[in-house]
Amino acid sequence: MNWIKSSLMFGFVGVIAVWTTACGSAGAVPVTPTALPTPIVQVTPTLTPIPRSPTPLPTATVPPSRTAVPTVTFTATPSPKDMLMAAFVKALAGLKTYRVEVPEESRYIAVKLPDAMFQEGENAILKIGTTVWALDSQGRRRVGNGVSVPFLDRANLTWLRDQYAKSPQVVLLGPGTAEGVPCIGYSGNFTVTLVMPPKTPGGQPDVSPLAQVVKIWFATADGFPRRVQMGPPTSITMNFFDLNEPFDLKPPQ
Repeated sequence: MNWIKSSLMFGFVGVIAVWTTACGSAGAVPVTPTALPTPIVQVTPTLTPIPRSPTPLPTATVPPSRTAVPTVTFTATPSPKDMLMAAFVKALAGLKTYRVEVPEESRYIAVKLPDAMFQEGENAILKIGTTVWALDSQGRRRVGNGVSVPFLDRANLTWLRDQYAKSPQVVLLGPGTAEGVPCIGYSGNFTVTLVMPPKTPGGQPDVSPLAQVVKIWFATADGFPRRVQMGPPTSITMNFFDLNEPFDLKPPQ
């Protein structure tokens, strides 16, 4: 009997469970679940720069062509001595023959460059190079080698050039005239030897060097010498004429 009651009770409970389930399925109002909150995650934004409008590159400006600055060359002013040496070079390049008058000594000397000289007149002397031909007091011809004849040598333009080259100082005299010919002049010092006779019999002569002022004048037109003036101790004037007139000087036969 109890078994039957237990079975009936279990069955009743089952019926209730089935009904409840059925009712719940058919007429129950659905319950909307509450949404869970979305977690906040902080993200550092990445800034993407907006590209600028491209700026055009500047156009290269071609500089204007510069006017070339002329090169200035400074030329040293030649010294009077350099000018004088240049005057000798010019004269010797174009002058072959000439005559010299020495009024103070009544001499006339014919010169054929480079080294032939002849003293005209009664006391005739010919010098070619270092050889001298002359006549003695009896009219006999005499020949000497290596003989210095100062009054002939000083008329030679090459001798004058060499003496001026040794001069410690040359002065530009500027423009002047010689026999009416426009010239330019120079002055220099030659070293000469002054020989004084002994003061007592049998004594030695007094020899001393001396500076002699010598002036020379070149024609501005052709550059040839026109006059030489020598000061003390031998004051003379040499006038140049018959420039490049043809003549010849040869050793006597």
